[in-house]
Amino acid sequence: MKKNLLNYKGLYGDNNQRDFGDFVHHELLATRSKLYDWEINEHLHTDLFQIFMISSGEGVLIQDTKKISLKAPCILLIPTNTFHGFEFQSDVTGEVFTISEQFIETIFKNTPLILLELNKAKQYSFDSNNFNLNDFIYLKNKIIQAISENNRYKQISLQSLFQLFFIGLHHLDNAVEDQKETSNNRTLGYFHAFQKLIKRTLPESKLIKEYAQELRITPVHLNRVCHTLVQKTALQVVHEYGITEAKKYLLYSSYSISEISYLLHFKDPAYFSRLFKKQTGQSPNAFRSNNSPENRN
Repeated sequence: MKKNLLNYKGLYGDNNQRDFGDFVHHELLATRSKLYDWEINEHLHTDLFQIFMISSGEGVLIQDTKKISLKAPCILLIPTNTFHGFEFQSDVTGEVFTISEQFIETIFKNTPLILLELNKAKQYSFDSNNFNLNDFIYLKNKIIQAISENNRYKQISLQSLFQLFFIGLHHLDNAVEDQKETSNNRTLGYFHAFQKLIKRTLPESKLIKEYAQELRITPVHLNRVCHTLVQKTALQVVHEYGITEAKKYLLYSSYSISEISYLLHFKDPAYFSRLFKKQTGQSPNAFRSNNSPENRN
């Protein structure tokens, strides 16, 4: 097992540091998958969001200790900082769009509800004759065309096309809670900014009042924002992120429990172990043993 997480600063296999800005990239699904014999090891991209459009064939998404079947036609969204891997059949066809987190935030800066939805990996499955699928295929082709062009309106075109693409997916998603739909943009904006602050700083390194100060609201207001949108306190949101990060290190690195505890700025290993067991029902050692890649079917 590698000491550290497999975290690519660029595309899979590319570790070159760069400023992605409004980065948008397209390639055929086979282009990179074939190089790795159709198996992509579990990894993450810190600053890149990916869209997989699978046109034919099948595959498996490996995420959070689970194997999830992918059957064409489907669209798969992989948010930034999400550990994932793939096993594809050799006859699979499709496209992969990779876009920077900054690009996503630019096009939806006034629509934080969609930013909130894009925080989780999600698969959309279609029948081959579904008229909604035809709309996404049309937008996909227009995006590919816009990427290949070189004119002064390229960035505006791409922003508009991706807006239509993601809004189309938003309309398909029936799981959005009424509370979130009716929450005002300011509440959603605070929550998204809170999530960014947690991600930017190690989760246990700040007090809730310090997060609230950076957002220029009170701790009571921050708790109300979190409860409205996810029915959790601000501290529970921070703990949830910390435990999610800890799971990655437990499964995909050889760091000890103590090293992970200090790496994520928990008070001490004993506190980390208690919190982890309270959140997951298992001790860190038991979670690592029961869910390690070597023990999966």
